[in-house]
Amino acid sequence: MNRMKQAEHLVLRARLPVLRLRKNKALISHLLFQVSEKFQVKIYNNSLNSNHIHLLVKAPTHKQLHDFLRVLTGQIAQKITGAVRGKKNRFSFWLKPVWRRLVHWGRDFLNLHRYIYQNQLETLGLIAYHPRKRQPPPSRLDLVFFCSGLRTENPLKN
Repeated sequence: MNRMKQAEHLVLRARLPVLRLRKNKALISHLLFQVSEKFQVKIYNNSLNSNHIHLLVKAPTHKQLHDFLRVLTGQIAQKITGAVRGKKNRFSFWLKPVWRRLVHWGRDFLNLHRYIYQNQLETLGLIAYHPRKRQPPPSRLDLVFFCSGLRTENPLKN
């Protein structure tokens, strides 16, 4: 079994903004902690937004994380849509795939924790929404041109 040493940031996106409803939020919160206990997944932070869920989690193994996600997403979809297990559904509740990335301990972990907390406050309407200024990282080719002197402006500066 592969042991996981780092936390992961997961984003589950729903096809419709049904996560906004109070009864659905209570249901999802309950399921989240029930399923995390079952699979021994530690939840550091979470944010339930109108059409997506942010999770900052750490599982003992990759299999437990996979099983946690499979059961959690399945149960949320079944409870909210009223779908019956084994029957063909008219549409999929979740957009595929689950967005995920490894989170390094230290500054990366704290920044993500802060981001998820800010997301919660924006969802609750306690603070105004501020669009994130996220710029894509410079391409390797830009860095090579800059280092070789073929390009004068620094691609890392902005």
